[in-house]
Amino acid sequence: MPVGADHPSCFTASGHLYVVPSDSGLSRDEVRERWPGAGRRRRVRLGDVWLLTGGVTGGLFLASVAGGVWHATSVLSLVAFFVAGGLVGAVLALGTRKLFDDDASGTGEADRRRRGSAHHPVPLHVVQVPWDVAWAAPADATGDELALWSTLVVRYRDARAAFASGESPAGDPSRTGDDVPSASEEIARLESEYRAATAAYEPVAQLLGLQDR
Repeated sequence: MPVGADHPSCFTASGHLYVVPSDSGLSRDEVRERWPGAGRRRRVRLGDVWLLTGGVTGGLFLASVAGGVWHATSVLSLVAFFVAGGLVGAVLALGTRKLFDDDASGTGEADRRRRGSAHHPVPLHVVQVPWDVAWAAPADATGDELALWSTLVVRYRDARAAFASGESPAGDPSRTGDDVPSASEEIARLESEYRAATAAYEPVAQLLGLQDR
């Protein structure tokens, strides 16, 4: 695939490819770090490392003490001491990590600046890239080009589906009573949006060789 997660402006999440435009105000790594669930996944990975390190260290320590100080020679005894030490070491390691992990507590000033207020989260300006656009895009495409192409392709496909079904993909729930357009007006509006979206989409389709026209 010419364009993927290795692109300097792209990343993947939940099986989708996203691009970060240059006007987003954030780098790709910053957006990926703030992406919903990213902090939890990072904490799980760090927790696994602490758990493994603490368990192995505690197990080796207690087994060494048992063999060198208590003169335990039975293999089963040494294994039992290793398991017991591993459990204690793992618990101590996770407890220590919890005390010093600002991400877990959410109290660090740097953490607040990076993530923003919980009541006023920083919006993430990203554009989802359809996989066929990613496959067809040239390898040297910029992030802004990918964002533009993806926006126009998705707009065209939404408008085409809405025109075919006679339903707007994003209706206005505030329009009631006399404000609601008639069926003929709605069809005319959908057709107008479809034609405008098609006109903007065709150059992209020709450039990328997309076939859904």
